[in-house]
Amino acid sequence: MTDGAVIFDLDDTLIVEVEVARSSLRQVAGLLPDQDPKRFEELVLRCARAAWRTGPCFDLCVDLGIASWEGLWATFDGGHAVLDDLRRWAAGYRPAVWREVLAELDIDDPELAAAMAARYIEAQRHGHSLIEGADTLVRSLAGTRPLGLLTNGPADIQRLKFEGTGLADCFGAVVISGEMGIGKPDPAVFASTLEQLGATAAASIMVGDSWERDVLGALGAGMSAIWIADGRPLPEELGDVTVVDRISELGAVLPD
Repeated sequence: MTDGAVIFDLDDTLIVEVEVARSSLRQVAGLLPDQDPKRFEELVLRCARAAWRTGPCFDLCVDLGIASWEGLWATFDGGHAVLDDLRRWAAGYRPAVWREVLAELDIDDPELAAAMAARYIEAQRHGHSLIEGADTLVRSLAGTRPLGLLTNGPADIQRLKFEGTGLADCFGAVVISGEMGIGKPDPAVFASTLEQLGATAAASIMVGDSWERDVLGALGAGMSAIWIADGRPLPEELGDVTVVDRISELGAVLPD
């Protein structure tokens, strides 16, 4: 085995995720010119979350870190067999959410609902830019130590977003919860990533923006962790976790 690896989260660590989803919803609002884009965005999220949380696969989605807005554009192709029921259910979830949004606006227009669904998917497929500093940092580390990607989410969209970064050649392992059937913070997904990289947990570092899934998950797997706080308050029990506000600061705190 080699010594230590650096393992990165994807969403809101290397690429912009939550704000892209919200921006995509505001783009959909353009199909309804009388609607305030921000209010429309919140309406869609409310309808999507309500349907998601009452769906038959919600507990699985929590375990795998799959959000309601991801269900609006993921096909779940290439996923683990444990997602088979979710894939079938989501085929009805997607159009139902858009119909419910229009119903909330007292609009009955199936063609418009289909157009809204299509516009959201199109915006999501082309919207995930790298966070400033991520490209330079990853390329500076490539070849100096093993790099891995460990991300929660559906296999099809996580693969699409990752390939879109242009950084795929820099990584020796890519582990996605939707492909494994388990997700962060389960120690098993960290162990799988380390095994693929030939790295030891004690010498390896996880970098991510989620305190629970990335930081606590890594610590539970015997790794070190660097938390990208992005201005959020520090937890009371910080321990030995290194904190940066943005990924561009990472190079200064990574051990040699």
